[in-house]
Amino acid sequence: STKFAPWLAHGNLSPRYIAKECTKYEEERVANKSTYWVVFELIWRDFFKFFALKHGTSLFFPSGTIGSNKPWKHYEKNLRAWIEGKTGFPLVDANMRELRATGFMSNRGRQNVASFLALELNQDWRYGADYFESTLLDYDCPSNWGNWCAA
Repeated sequence: STKFAPWLAHGNLSPRYIAKECTKYEEERVANKSTYWVVFELIWRDFFKFFALKHGTSLFFPSGTIGSNKPWKHYEKNLRAWIEGKTGFPLVDANMRELRATGFMSNRGRQNVASFLALELNQDWRYGADYFESTLLDYDCPSNWGNWCAA
């Protein structure tokens, strides 16, 4: 992780500047997987901005942007265990503890814990999105809710 996300989310750093610097690095030194993925993630970030514009407030509905009829549940005990990193699943727990301690979590970690909450615990995904909104240092509304409604 570059750890640029908080500065991007708060408008202190331009995605164009980062992309330009990646291109400059590749021209002066070498193109590599790292620079490729940095630019790729910037593009993905922009995708979610347009995704949110297209879908509007449906991004926040239980049915998400696809109109799912899944009957979401809310089990406070399970949600609390997930938030505290005490689910008994080491991958999930490690990611949730990192988030709680640092305000950061990798993109892959976010996908893993979101899928776990929504699909394994059958928990209303909006509780997870809300928790991330209040905890992530790099919180970005379109990326956060767009990723969560896809969980």
